[in-house]
Amino acid sequence: MLHWVVYDITNNGKRTKVSKICKNYGLKRVQKSAFLGDVTRNRIEMLSIEVKEVLKDSNDCVFIFPSCDSCFGSKIIEGILKEDSVRKKDFLIIGGYNGEKIHNSN
Repeated sequence: MLHWVVYDITNNGKRTKVSKICKNYGLKRVQKSAFLGDVTRNRIEMLSIEVKEVLKDSNDCVFIFPSCDSCFGSKIIEGILKEDSVRKKDFLIIGGYNGEKIHNSN
């Protein structure tokens, strides 16, 4: 499912860390403080845990919310969004738990 991560973070270091976390989970930057990507609920929960650790002891805010295909399909975009860049692609992860290989084909 598509998920949005939108944030308002004042500290440059924390903002950079959250940006890197989003990229590490396969989200694509669509605005300076907004990421979008096709990510499972489980991975979004893991992302949320990492972001929470970065935001500890701050007044900053990160919104993480899903967007179903139907809702995203009714979007209005002014300007350019490379929509295929935020959808899941085939990938192969080598390593992970016990060195197993995980393959995803859509």
